[in-house]
Amino acid sequence: MADTSTPPTEPLHYAVDLTQADVQAVQAFLREQISPMEGDSSFGSPEQRAARALSSLVRTAAARADAMLKRLAEFPDDRHRADNLQTLRQSWQSLVEAAEEWADTPGFDRRRWREVDADPASAALRHRLVAKQRAETSTTGTKA
Repeated sequence: MADTSTPPTEPLHYAVDLTQADVQAVQAFLREQISPMEGDSSFGSPEQRAARALSSLVRTAAARADAMLKRLAEFPDDRHRADNLQTLRQSWQSLVEAAEEWADTPGFDRRRWREVDADPASAALRHRLVAKQRAETSTTGTKA
């Protein structure tokens, strides 16, 4: 089994390449950004509530991503693999979207913390569909 204790350093493109270390790293980064806001505001203030809500959403997305990573590792041939990869991708996107608010902060990992496709096959299909739509649009535009 591959080492998942530290995130890889190459750019991330697909959900199938995510590791638990990736999820833990972005979650820790977000916790570091959010925690001061939870304590800096007076109890019950709008700022504190917003920080606590964001913290809860981050925990939920990270837990869902971790669960999907475990399920994909334990049952690689599961008939629900595509659905599990999609759930993993969506959870990862939620974490990345939140982290991008601090993209200019030291510790933000631009190479790993980015939007991903579920897997290379679904990415290829999406690219073919986009290319087909563009071709149809350009053909329609030239007939007018």
